Amino acid sequence: MFYCDTSALMKLYAQESSSTDMTRLCTDSSEIVVATITWVEMRSAFALRVRTHQTTQAQTQSALEKLSLEWEKYQKIALDTSLFETAGHFTQDLSLRAYDSVQLACAQRFNIALGGQMTFCCFDKQLNSAAKVLGMKVLDI
Repeated sequence: MFYCDTSALMKLYAQESSSTDMTRLCTDSSEIVVATITWVEMRSAFALRVRTHQTTQAQTQSALEKLSLEWEKYQKIALDTSLFETAGHFTQDLSLRAYDSVQLACAQRFNIALGGQMTFCCFDKQLNSAAKVLGMKVLDI
């Protein structure tokens, strides 16, 4: 079981470093879990890629259509007050940005539900370090 934050999921829809590894990993996985906020973060990341001329509008539209088609196959963790409260603590206790804290709170909830059998997939060093502090297994690509 894998929990993918936006940095990891993005590699499935845009050609980036480690995209091939993530595609292989996710193809072999029985289940991929994401936070519902990832939908917004993915669209925002694609908009940024267009604004900064990293990709074309046509490439982005194609990737977003693929994301829309595949979105239903992901198990989603819905945000609730408890997750926001936990994320709020993470901003201070683990020195994380707001949405990174939300992603980590979602991953932690899922990891606890699985008895620690989940792997956290992320390509942000600070967020990976925080996940390790919480006792999560972190993807090592």
